[in-house]
Amino acid sequence: MPLNRLSDRNMIPRPLFKDTSSGFQLFTFLFLMLFGILLGTLGGLVILKLFLGIGVAEAGSLLKEAIDLNPARILQITSQFGLFILPPLAFSWLFMEKPLFSLGFSKIANRKILLAGLMLMFAGLPFIHFLAEMNESIQLPASLSNLEAWMKDKEEEAKRLTDIFLGVSSISGLMINLLMIAVIPALGEELVFRSVLQPVLGKLFRNIHFGIVISALVFSLMHFQFYGLIPRFVLGLFMGYFYYWSGSIWVPILMHFLNNGAAVIVYYLFFTGQSNVPLEEFGAMENIPLLILSIVASAALLYAGFRWKTGSGKDMLNKPVPEDRI
Repeated sequence: MPLNRLSDRNMIPRPLFKDTSSGFQLFTFLFLMLFGILLGTLGGLVILKLFLGIGVAEAGSLLKEAIDLNPARILQITSQFGLFILPPLAFSWLFMEKPLFSLGFSKIANRKILLAGLMLMFAGLPFIHFLAEMNESIQLPASLSNLEAWMKDKEEEAKRLTDIFLGVSSISGLMINLLMIAVIPALGEELVFRSVLQPVLGKLFRNIHFGIVISALVFSLMHFQFYGLIPRFVLGLFMGYFYYWSGSIWVPILMHFLNNGAAVIVYYLFFTGQSNVPLEEFGAMENIPLLILSIVASAALLYAGFRWKTGSGKDMLNKPVPEDRI
């Protein structure tokens, strides 16, 4: 028997799971995310033990308290890698014949739609800031006071950790923060929420717009910052629709990176005394006409993205699941 034929028979078929339902794919992906966060955390703990001599008991408080920045950064980065990078790659290998194409990497973004998406992240800042203020002013009924207190505690904890991580004065610290807060989240979160969840949920509900909305909502909820739920949800919608219209995952990745990267740089400039604008006030505008201008500009850029769309909603729906399951 020819060796090439024998090797062909022994090869693992690609994709490993073919003609599977979107429900099965969703369940599998959630399992991959759970496995990924465990693997990423374990990897971080192993690195801390081998290179820094930090045991599991001591490491448990590092990420929560950020007492020592370097070990906390290691745990943060390995956890992000396990939760957001590995699961989409594993999912694409299991379910997609052309993983890079199906994840949206192989398509070069239309320059006009990419520019519109990047401009939207700046033009929409006053509108997003207005939504954040509105979100923060929401008060729950007295019957939910315990829930509200828990939400406020989580918000304060997240803000405290953010301030600790961002409070650096060196260029090397700035570069690490850009990697940890801008590069990895932009790449990983867009792979999770736009490349995988958005089309899978669109297939599950037989409507890509449902997929965009639900994945944006889950994207916002997973940050566990409830007083930023509405603005983060809207940002998720922006990135979801620009992925839908462009067909290239590079568009929302760059939009996400610009949003997070700008926040890191603004905080750094304020912390080092090179700017007098704190992060909380970046993009804030008390002037109502300017707020209206931001809303109009955002709407115009969204319309431009829609008009210049090169992606196909049907193609996006067909990425993870065969045509006969529509």
